[in-house]
Amino acid sequence: MVGNGGGPPYLVAAVPPQLAGTTWELTRASHIVGRLGDIRLAPSDVSKRHAELRLGSDGVWLSDLGSRNGVLHNGRRLDPGRPVRLSEGDHLHFGSVQLVFRSNAPQAPGAAGRTPHGHDREHDTSTVTDLGDARRRRFAGRHGPDPDLPPPPPRHAPPPPVEDDARSMTTRHLAAATQFDPWFADLVVHQVVDEPYRALAPVFGADLGTVTRWALSARRRRLTRDAALCALLCCLVALLGLGARGNVDAIKAADLGGWWRPYAAGALLLLALAWLVLGVDVWVTEYLVLRRRLAPQHYDPAQAPDALSGRVRDRLATVAERPAGNLVVCSDYWPFAGSGDQIEEWDRPVDIRKGSPREDGGRRRPQPFTKDELYEVLIAAACRLGLANLRVEERLFVGGNDVARDPRLLPDRFQPPLTRIPPHLIRGMPDGLGAARRSYVSIEVPAWSGQLVLTMFLRAVQVQGTLYLEFSAYALLPMRPEYYAVDNLPHRTAAGAAVRALAAALPWTPRALLGSPGALARRAAASRAAAAGRRRQRRTIGGGYRFDYGAQLSIREFARGLDEGHYFLGRDLSRVLNTTQQHLLNTIGDFLEAKGIDSDDFQRFQQNVVQNFGDDNRVYANNNRGTMYAHNKRVRHPQGGKGQAPGPSAQRG
Repeated sequence: MVGNGGGPPYLVAAVPPQLAGTTWELTRASHIVGRLGDIRLAPSDVSKRHAELRLGSDGVWLSDLGSRNGVLHNGRRLDPGRPVRLSEGDHLHFGSVQLVFRSNAPQAPGAAGRTPHGHDREHDTSTVTDLGDARRRRFAGRHGPDPDLPPPPPRHAPPPPVEDDARSMTTRHLAAATQFDPWFADLVVHQVVDEPYRALAPVFGADLGTVTRWALSARRRRLTRDAALCALLCCLVALLGLGARGNVDAIKAADLGGWWRPYAAGALLLLALAWLVLGVDVWVTEYLVLRRRLAPQHYDPAQAPDALSGRVRDRLATVAERPAGNLVVCSDYWPFAGSGDQIEEWDRPVDIRKGSPREDGGRRRPQPFTKDELYEVLIAAACRLGLANLRVEERLFVGGNDVARDPRLLPDRFQPPLTRIPPHLIRGMPDGLGAARRSYVSIEVPAWSGQLVLTMFLRAVQVQGTLYLEFSAYALLPMRPEYYAVDNLPHRTAAGAAVRALAAALPWTPRALLGSPGALARRAAASRAAAAGRRRQRRTIGGGYRFDYGAQLSIREFARGLDEGHYFLGRDLSRVLNTTQQHLLNTIGDFLEAKGIDSDDFQRFQQNVVQNFGDDNRVYANNNRGTMYAHNKRVRHPQGGKGQAPGPSAQRG
């Protein structure tokens, strides 16, 4: 259905504040609303499949899919199985989320022939994307419209899609890593659950909420195992103590006799039970979890275990909004937290005061333009690159110590910063020298099923007749090889897996049994430290002291390996980086030419950048020293030099 305005119907979020202004166009015959639906709503009071929207020739119909908290249509609860037709301005409540239905995307009167900036479309140059477009556009202004010109770019790119993150291979591998590696599971829980006031770094191509649920499940299972082992150890010590106390005289006389046999039988029984506990833990982890739920052929994000604590569920609801965020709050020096290792950077001032030459020997008068116009052109050009799963939008980067100064970014000091803000708020931010909030065009390219993520950031600033350009590129390398072990598990039946688990647990039983009190003590100490840290942070915030809300390294960065792992992956990294840079530079040159600006100096700079594209783009990251190498030169890693937490250990550690 298309409304009178010519655009598809859509929903716009009104509540909660962190979603306000987010829109979802209804372009398919059916859309599922829910935590795991096409229209993804993260709060815990929204069901996984909450409601359905169907588009028909007579309008848009809404029906409740038997959700736990129901659907309110203009304040009235819908009966499951009885759809209602929506009208312009209807208010819809799905749990704590309120959406408003709009029947079309209206156009302002007379806007059909004008650009978003109010210029005549036939003379607009905002869609120039390759050399020669400006000349064709000027020719079209004299001889009629050019049918070969691309359509104008949107005012602002829509939010990136997030519905596929929970199903991505990166999410599955990270979830499996929490089962293999206790250190990694503790890291995930610490970052997500134990830091409730801090922002989270983007985990590109993965659903952090799903990974956290699996990490919590692994920690609960290990806690249960250690508690059972500790109880058995206490019983064993008590049994041996009773035997020794009741037979002191026989022990002093070295009279073995037969008094020790019942105690030895009891001790062997307790050791057998400890062996069984460990075998069950290994069997549940390797067979029920890894083989039956996280293997490629069985993986379903809806099977992720739910958190038991209400506080944790609320935190995970906030985490689920992170993939669609356009606000990144960072800590320390590095603003691009979560992006990986830096592989390319350059900056360049461009003189925009000099007009381009005319045929009569004179020079044209340069046309004024804004940074927003250039960003729109770059976003539209990047969207036409044709790369699969490409995400392009303008993002705002803010320091963690500065975000509290702006209530539009941090409405509640006792909550983490917002993850998404309206585009007009980004473009209204000051962007001069000393600005602590800066916007970048962000281009994210995941490849190889999420094993590689290339993210590029481009910024433009106009200062006194000069256009300053800044470009950085970062790469997330494949994860450590052991984190992909879930894909290589041999096929076993339940009985075969049980035999294998018992065999694997046997040599480990004495050490695990003796170490269980220490494991429980460390877990209790970590829980007390986390609770003390949350109280300390709350006192700092409540007292009005300076608090760093910024994110640091993402869990994906901690999980990355030391090199590309595959030759072709490295070649693809080089190709995407170089072709995207070339495309963006061409677009900027065309834009300047279209504005009547002499681009000779910029074209010489472009040639230098192209000539410096290295023949060998292999990337080597070093997690210990925070350095990596690309193009045969040393470049930097976020927060390098601070050391690294202990590496992965065996699953049973």
